[in-house]
Amino acid sequence: MPSRDERRRHYDTYIGHVRSLCRTPRIRKRLEEGRGRPVEQCAGMDRYLTKPAAGFGARRAHYTIASLIALERTAPDWTDTTAHAAGQSPDDPGDPQTPAPPEAADWRRRPTLGTILAQAARAHPHTASGLQRDLEVMGVLSADRLHRHLPHVIRRLLKLDAAWDFAVLLEDLAQWDFDRLQVAGRWRHDFFLTVPDTLLEL
Repeated sequence: MPSRDERRRHYDTYIGHVRSLCRTPRIRKRLEEGRGRPVEQCAGMDRYLTKPAAGFGARRAHYTIASLIALERTAPDWTDTTAHAAGQSPDDPGDPQTPAPPEAADWRRRPTLGTILAQAARAHPHTASGLQRDLEVMGVLSADRLHRHLPHVIRRLLKLDAAWDFAVLLEDLAQWDFDRLQVAGRWRHDFFLTVPDTLLEL
């Protein structure tokens, strides 16, 4: 069984691989068609994702993340800590040959879904109440319903130019079936820690 650090290295590598696949419009479209669907309905994605996802379980989480990545057009590379700290974008965020991923302490500083929702709310105050409701709704969903709901949330955030860390979201989705309360609690903690009180819905 892979260790936590091995899984996290895999998640970063997987995200880079999927982004490289999405450079081909035909493949991007195939991956995008899987959004919200169970794996059994995503036969067209198997050719591209079976080997990259093998050995780490959480097959639906891998497929869902691939379908969400297919919705984006540009995104930061959170494994490039030097460029990110300097406020720069990596030259080639889709390259699967990513730099060595950060250690666990650095991973904990990478944004969760809760952090990203809060950052979007701060940047676009008129969306704060809706984003807060999305957070609260997702926290009580089963894995199946969460996977179906995520494309709606991601589309909204992408329209707000939110900066995503899909590797962290992949880890959280992989844990959802086993420890939903902990993952949802971490999202809420990061959201309420980040968003100004004046934007919160009473």
